[in-house]
Amino acid sequence: MKNVIMSDEYPGFCRELAGFGYHIIPTENVERFHIPERRHADTQVLMLLGRVFTLLDCNNEIGAEYPDNVRLNCLFFGGRLYGKLSAVDSSVLDFCRKNAIECVNVNQGYTRCSTLVVHDHAAITADRSVARALKAHGAEVLLIAPGHIRLTGFDYGFIGGASFRDANRVFFFGDITKHPDYTKIRAFCEHYHSNIEILGGEEPLTDIGGAVLISSD
Repeated sequence: MKNVIMSDEYPGFCRELAGFGYHIIPTENVERFHIPERRHADTQVLMLLGRVFTLLDCNNEIGAEYPDNVRLNCLFFGGRLYGKLSAVDSSVLDFCRKNAIECVNVNQGYTRCSTLVVHDHAAITADRSVARALKAHGAEVLLIAPGHIRLTGFDYGFIGGASFRDANRVFFFGDITKHPDYTKIRAFCEHYHSNIEILGGEEPLTDIGGAVLISSD
């Protein structure tokens, strides 16, 4: 059984992911955040070389307004940490310095939420600053159109927050086939031997803050 932290705001997504052998650990309801983000895993938890960072570990102010809400919303990918470094919590940056992890600055504070990692060196994003940074360090990147992802209270959500990848599967929270770049997304995932699983049937593709795999029993 694999332990996954994710929002339980949409119970159907949790039930269906549990059916694939995952034990769902619900996120906290963080009242300091705006309502749409209060249960988002990518704002609450960061896994970094086996170390689990939570909001309790943060040294910097945590709050509803950007960038106080993205202290942990950075991306560990290809042995590097990508994020808006002025927003990343100092506890994370200190850990990176002590463990010789290169930190790469991008303009997008919602770095992890903006990015779906498909393979060790391949990712999907709609954010051009993230795409440039990843490509500059040798990654293969599929740049998709922004929008077309539900996030209540905002104009749209992000592809990383609407998905969860583990081993050779990419799970989407809602109907990814309605995304205008679905054909490209499917081909990119298949190229890297990742099978697409759609949770929620015809539920709209939804940014729930992604899901964080923390352990395997």
